[in-house]
Amino acid sequence: MHEGPGGRQTRVAPTEWEYPGRTDWIPPPHIDPERTPRVNHRHHLGDLLSAALAHYRARRDTELREHRRRWLREPAGDAAGGEVP
Repeated sequence: MHEGPGGRQTRVAPTEWEYPGRTDWIPPPHIDPERTPRVNHRHHLGDLLSAALAHYRARRDTELREHRRRWLREPAGDAAGGEVP
C-alpha cells in the first residue's frame, strides 16, 4: 500500500455495506478496473473462526442425520442380509 495512482486506498466501510465500520481496501485500477472495495478477513479472526465452526456443525449435523437414517432402516442382520445367530 502506498499513496499515489498505483497504490491501494483505504476507507471506513459505510453503514449500508456488509461489514460496516471496517476498513475497506480499494485496489488500484490495474488490479481491479472497477475498484471494488474489499475487507481483509484475516484481520478478523473471530469471524473466520465462527464461520468455520458453523460449517463444521452443519457438516456434523448432516453426517449424524445420515447415520441415524441408515441405522434405523438397516435390518439387524449381517451385511449380506442373513440373520445373526
